Amino acid sequence: MSTDKSFFGPGRTRAFSPFLAPDERRKLHDVLNIGSGMPPSFVDELRALARKFIDDGDSLKLRTVCLLVADLCEQGWQVAVEQERITFQPPGIARAGEQTIDDVKARVRTTLQSARLRQLKEPSVTQFLARMERRTLRGGRRTSVLDLIDDGRSLAEELTLINKLPDHEREVVLSRLVDPVVEVCESGAKCSDTGLTLIDIWRYFRHTWAHEYRPIPGRQMLVLIRNAARPNRPVMGIAMLSSPVMRLAARDRWIGWLRESAEERFRRGDWQADTFAASLVQRLEDSIQAIRWDDLATSEEIANPTDTVAMRLEQRAAGAAYARELQLKEHYEQHRSDNGKVRPHRGQVKSKVADVDWMAASEDLLFVRKRAESLSQLLSAKAVFARAGLLIRPQEALDELFGSRDGQKALDTALTELRKAGLSSEIADVSICGAIHPYNELLGGKLVALLLTSKEVRDAYTVRYGNQTSVIASQMAGRAVSKPATLRVLTTTSLYGVGSSQYNRLSLRARENDLDYDVVWSAIGKSLTGGFGTLHLGGETTQALRSMAITRHDSRRVNNRFGEGTSPRLRQIREGLDALGLKSDAILHHATPRLFYACELVPGARDALMGLAKPTFDAPTAAELAQAWRRRWLSNRTRREETLQALSRLGPTSVRASLHADHSGQFWLPIDNF
Repeated sequence: MSTDKSFFGPGRTRAFSPFLAPDERRKLHDVLNIGSGMPPSFVDELRALARKFIDDGDSLKLRTVCLLVADLCEQGWQVAVEQERITFQPPGIARAGEQTIDDVKARVRTTLQSARLRQLKEPSVTQFLARMERRTLRGGRRTSVLDLIDDGRSLAEELTLINKLPDHEREVVLSRLVDPVVEVCESGAKCSDTGLTLIDIWRYFRHTWAHEYRPIPGRQMLVLIRNAARPNRPVMGIAMLSSPVMRLAARDRWIGWLRESAEERFRRGDWQADTFAASLVQRLEDSIQAIRWDDLATSEEIANPTDTVAMRLEQRAAGAAYARELQLKEHYEQHRSDNGKVRPHRGQVKSKVADVDWMAASEDLLFVRKRAESLSQLLSAKAVFARAGLLIRPQEALDELFGSRDGQKALDTALTELRKAGLSSEIADVSICGAIHPYNELLGGKLVALLLTSKEVRDAYTVRYGNQTSVIASQMAGRAVSKPATLRVLTTTSLYGVGSSQYNRLSLRARENDLDYDVVWSAIGKSLTGGFGTLHLGGETTQALRSMAITRHDSRRVNNRFGEGTSPRLRQIREGLDALGLKSDAILHHATPRLFYACELVPGARDALMGLAKPTFDAPTAAELAQAWRRRWLSNRTRREETLQALSRLGPTSVRASLHADHSGQFWLPIDNF
């Protein structure tokens, strides 16, 4: 396989040579070799061809390549076929003929819609939508999810009347018409107005988003924003808080978790040398004590580490890794079935059950390796800090550490531990956030983003995730470990790479809104060359790639365990691409720039994540934030005639239409009444 070394840049050509049998390669090239004029039906032809082959041997390879090529073409990648290679050129952020930011957003939204429309045609999804929309007797009356969508025409009429009132009366009357409240979707909880399950309600509205609905690993807290002032408390918007990604350069630089940004703030005087030094040392000590070390080192070696101890621990980690490789190979041979599939090796701990023997779990070869490896790095950094006299002469020591190779390595270790601690319990990613018709015309997306900073949401997050037993941390410690869940920062990413009208200029100043502190969403960075992910790959394609990974005849693919590192799903996708002969980074690097936004939930939140402060402030309530939103955005928005006209066209009909399409892609409305 040949790949351009600089393929990460937008618009760079990437060449792939899939591992296919000669007959399968000819079949694939017959479909792909269409010259310069790609017909509109090209993607459909590829998908049709993919469906002709079963998931077996070379047929599975061909099916997977067809689905992969179809997805990339659908997302705007340019495809060409050579004798032994297929070449792709990712789209980049802008194209010829696109004059405005809205042009770019429209094009990206259209490409994302393709996978969404396919998902909406899946039988399980159509059945779910039909069930939610069907009027069913619940709690003594017939209800439907459509009861939770406000009537834009009625809302526009009410707002027209409010616009005739004197300014000093408008705010009070607006609050009687639009009164946002937060409702967290707990498992099994039902809507008091319709009897529908809250999670099902959230899922229904999630299908109206531009991209297909996929489950994601890790934490997921689903949030509904509802209007308590209207009949049935209609849904104004939805949101989801999820686990943050482990490595995000823009976020880590903004907080100070990257050595270069930490040095910049230290040199600039933002951080006091003694406070920063104490934070680094304390973080190392806390991380060491979070690892079971009695079978790896003595108490004297922990207190006064040397390079010899660190080297011995590295050797112990390497030995455990080799022993585990043999263990996986043995598991592979013992559990291989006639069709070549192997049951995954998941270890002893499969869930957070109450009677886990964490000491025994820490002796699993995977965690012996992880413990020895981590302890080696931590003790090495501790020794470097001690030799530099970091606590005794912090200013001089930090100058030396930032300037030497060993010092930089030790600083990287401590900063990585600060990052891991923060990501485990103090940061959440806003993976879904936006308004539902008709409230999108009233800047409801800004309201949802603001309400995620409210006391109600933060308290709900703490109750759900605080003091939960951590499976990985407990196996590392050899004892049950739980962590608090005190949210300090929210982050999110713009899909379009050219700005977000929802987050731009989204701020509430304390002095103007009777708040204890400013609530500000800020742009914190941009990825010019894009990043890694699977958003541009459809669900059918990712499943085919995972099937490819499962059919690989080596022991690595059974290495599918919580605590292994990258999520099992992403590892399987990477292995599936490798099995095809494709460089996984070349496919998973989407080459679309991204903008990153963040909100400090309390003043000094970033310093707290660096261990430099412990800020305590009372979070604003949802009512306080809603009042500020009405005053800052809603009041002015409702004075616009074009807004009122747009409102009058939105409601249950518009939402329903966006979820139902015939096989030609045209939207349709079922004829039954709602």
